[in-house]
Amino acid sequence: MGKSIALIGGTGAMGRGLAYRWVRAGRTLVLGSRDPEKAAAAAADLRGRVPGARVEGVSNADAAAADVIVLTVPYAHHAATLREIAGHLEGKVVIDTTVPLDPADAGRVSLPAGTGAALEAQEILGQSAHVVAAFQNVAAALLDDDGPIDCDILVSADRSDAAAVAVDLAVAAGMRAWHVGPLVNTVAAEALTPALISVNERYGTPHAGVRITPGEPPRTPGSQAPDRVEMVALKGLPEVVPGQDLATLILQAADRQHVPLLDDDILVLAQKIVSKAEDRVVRLADVTPSPEARERGTRLGKDPALVQLILDESREVVRERGELIIVEHRLGFVMANAGIDQSNARPGHAILLPVDPDASARALAAELERRTGRRRLGVIISDSIGRAWRNGTVGHAIGVAGLRALFDLRRTRDMAGREMQITEVGLADEIAAGASALMGQGSEAKPLVLVRGFRGIHDDESGVGSLLRPREMDLFR
Repeated sequence: MGKSIALIGGTGAMGRGLAYRWVRAGRTLVLGSRDPEKAAAAAADLRGRVPGARVEGVSNADAAAADVIVLTVPYAHHAATLREIAGHLEGKVVIDTTVPLDPADAGRVSLPAGTGAALEAQEILGQSAHVVAAFQNVAAALLDDDGPIDCDILVSADRSDAAAVAVDLAVAAGMRAWHVGPLVNTVAAEALTPALISVNERYGTPHAGVRITPGEPPRTPGSQAPDRVEMVALKGLPEVVPGQDLATLILQAADRQHVPLLDDDILVLAQKIVSKAEDRVVRLADVTPSPEARERGTRLGKDPALVQLILDESREVVRERGELIIVEHRLGFVMANAGIDQSNARPGHAILLPVDPDASARALAAELERRTGRRRLGVIISDSIGRAWRNGTVGHAIGVAGLRALFDLRRTRDMAGREMQITEVGLADEIAAGASALMGQGSEAKPLVLVRGFRGIHDDESGVGSLLRPREMDLFR
């Protein structure tokens, strides 16, 4: 069994949040409080929330007998609490989460002159305890919840082995942690908390945090595949209408979420918003069905006007099943119902694919580069398409600009040194599928995803055509 962890002041919001995360991770905890009955009640509550939780509640002095001490008291009680338990802390790691805040203005930095809370803790305890500063920049409400935490932990400590204890606990709580230098650097982390509170108040963000960005995204040597990719759904787009300037909508959405475009970013757009902006919406009452459309509609139970649109948008009908008409679209895609959809369209209307999705993507990428000054921006227009032999639709690229859609790995070497003979990677489709998972397929209203992390894949000449298998190589038709 691992070391026991004591949360001094463990009945407060920060203590409860950390305790919840750590008992879920299987750690043994002791909650300390000036009121032992309150600590016992908090421990009982945790055992109710997390069956099998190893946690008990005692006084602060009794809790200090644990192996690792985590101080989660308000700054007003900080010094007094440390003096109360100082005799129990010799040789132990003491993780201090305390931030001095001005009660009258929590959004203004209010550190003790020339020092910080954790430095004061080290002064009170002397060199017999190993003080570590951590967890000052994460909201207690996020900790006391089941969701993921998009926040890094800054760990300041004079000893690397003591810092490692805090890093381990941060990882157990579901976060990344970074040893950012000696204990004196706690001043920077403690001063960040009022700044984050100010951000919350000014911009209406619920729980702003800190993320360390290591600059150049790491990539396996010799590969175009990054080791880390970030995808962000840019929300809040209005209902798109014909003639809408998509570049403006994208930049406004990025600005609202404080995610400015960077070089090599890729924007993935759901096909429907592009089609709506290009007025590819048809009123079914305006369509005159041909005899063939009427016959197929009657046989398949489909609106003959919709069948006519499918025929008009297709080169040939490949298969029929139930209400599905599998066609080769005029753009070369083999897909159901020519990609024509009535979901998220006005009643009695249908949405067609863009006339030239590659051209739409190129124009949008060029306009975004012109307005932002960024370079090598990519645009993918995606649609959800079913696949042979597999259930479920998956996002596919139907328009590509600014990135190589297909990577031919034939004649390159695998890990064993063998020359690969067949492998081609449909990178644009892979990115579209990942972005589609963020967009959702129903009422999520997230038709725009920013993808960041790919480099070295820019291609001004690429398009979706390289992803389409020539008919003479199609074994299924």
